[in-house]
Amino acid sequence: MRKILALAGAVLLPATAMQAQAVEFNVLAGGNVWNASPSGSIQGKKNEANLDVENTLGLSSENQTHFFVQFDHPVPVIPNIRVSSTALDFSGNKAANFKFLDQSFNGNLQSKVDLSHTDFTAYYRLLDGITSFIPLVDLRAELGLTVRQFNGEFSVTESATGTTKSIDLSAPLPMGYAGLRVGLPRGISVGAKVDAIGYSGNSLSDVTVDARYQYDGLPLIKPGITAGYRSFNAKLDDLDDTYADLEFSGAFFGAYLRAGF
Repeated sequence: MRKILALAGAVLLPATAMQAQAVEFNVLAGGNVWNASPSGSIQGKKNEANLDVENTLGLSSENQTHFFVQFDHPVPVIPNIRVSSTALDFSGNKAANFKFLDQSFNGNLQSKVDLSHTDFTAYYRLLDGITSFIPLVDLRAELGLTVRQFNGEFSVTESATGTTKSIDLSAPLPMGYAGLRVGLPRGISVGAKVDAIGYSGNSLSDVTVDARYQYDGLPLIKPGITAGYRSFNAKLDDLDDTYADLEFSGAFFGAYLRAGF
């Protein structure tokens, strides 16, 4: 882990000199609804069988929420800040027979897989507001570090007896962050961003691609709408006593409001 943090520092420190000097202070806040489909498996313990979240636990796609607020400024040494919160909570109800955390379960079972999290991202802007070699196209790149704080759990409850076993996941996890946005005419832009890390058998990647329309006809306040696709992959090998190999993916739709000058 120390090697990962040292590498992130080595990348981010030179980026402070590259942050654009656009005179702009603004706050961007918004949210979206993500229709996320779960797939993969969880384990109670490493020596127990993998439990397929769809076929064994009965999980299926559900609408999840994502909210964020970010603050951008022109000071080159101080990073910009984004805080976001994602609800990622699925419930299933299905008849099955398996062992979870050394407890045998049988009959109608209620299961929960929750990987809800809050992200704290510090990033620097690169190429911000600089017109590329392609006419009428602006580029904005971002590079930084995200700390993802999980607030989730895996649990199984036997309906007939009320027997419950659960694992809480509350570990913070540092991840590298990179983003790119291409501004097009008439308030349209397209972009992508990724948070990722891999170490000691654990790996996470969270990739978002989206298109935005922003109305620029108002002073200081600019509303916008967004639509895109998000894919979150998590392979957990004893992360806070949690074992899983999961993917959550699907389309999202949302809105935001930019205020500043």
